[in-house]
Formats: sequence, C-alpha cells, structure tokens
Amino acid sequence: MCRTVGELTSERVYVSLLGRSAWALVNTYYAVVRETEYRPDTVSIAVEAPFSGRAGAVSEAVRAISEHNGFSPEIECIPVDQGDVVDVFSKVHALMVSKKREGAKVALDITPGRKAVVAGTLLPIKLDDVDHVFYLEISTTRDVAKPYQMIPRQYHTLHDFKAEAVRARDGD
Repeated sequence: MCRTVGELTSERVYVSLLGRSAWALVNTYYAVVRETEYRPDTVSIAVEAPFSGRAGAVSEAVRAISEHNGFSPEIECIPVDQGDVVDVFSKVHALMVSKKREGAKVALDITPGRKAVVAGTLLPIKLDDVDHVFYLEISTTRDVAKPYQMIPRQYHTLHDFKAEAVRARDGD
C-alpha cells in the first residue's frame, strides 16, 4: 500500500505522477530500473483524487519491480487536487527542491501524469532542481496497456529529458 507523504530521508528520490493509466507509471518505472542505474530509496507518487483507487495496485507493482531488482524503496503517496497546477507546484515541486537541497538525487517521471499535473511540476523547475526527467515514449496506442516486457521493443524509447537538455545546452 502507498504510505502518506512524510519525512523520509533519502539519497535517491523518484517522483511520479499517477494519471489515467497505471500502466504508464508502472512501465516507465520498470524501464528506468531496467535501462538505467537509478535505484531510488524513496518513490513518491502524486495522486489526483479520481485515480486514488489505483494507488495501492501501483505501489505494489513498484514494490515488486524493485524487489525483483534487489532493492526496496519506501513508497509514499502525495494527494494533489485534480487538475490544480498550483497545488501540484506547492506539493511536488517543493518536495523535489527540498530533497535536492538535502543532497538527494532526484528523478521525475512525467509519463503518466495528466497535462495540468505535469505542467505544475515542470514549469517551475530549473535544470539544477532535478537529476533526471524521465519519459517513456511509446510510438503506438494499440495494445500497449500491458507490462513493459510485453510491448515490442521497437515501440518504446526511454528518454531522460534532463540529460538531453544538458547535451543540447552544452553543444554535445
């Protein structure tokens, strides 16, 4: 089950935004764990009220993926008001910035979030506020509501927009 947001200390934080598709959150998390070296100590999931019924199942999936890969993060939920950019900013952005100030590595997954939640999270950030901004691009909408490993490889690409932005800025 998803814990209520609290005062967790962490060296690596993974923030995700639960929207309409639980598969989008679970599959992006799986892709990050499988394709990168990022292993969070804490997974924070921003949850809008209409999707709160999925939070438990999503938390269990995150826990199972993590344990299968040899680590066990704390999982917490951050309730956010539906479509409220200001509420998302005050809760999610504040969490990311405070964790970064404490010295944690911070990763943000924008894949599953609805536009207002993603906007409330992304608009105020600077490149130094986060270490990763993950997005799992899936080039089709046909038959993708299933586990990551069952979606043909040619249909998905994991992006780290932070790394891509830094490369573009630095001219690499």
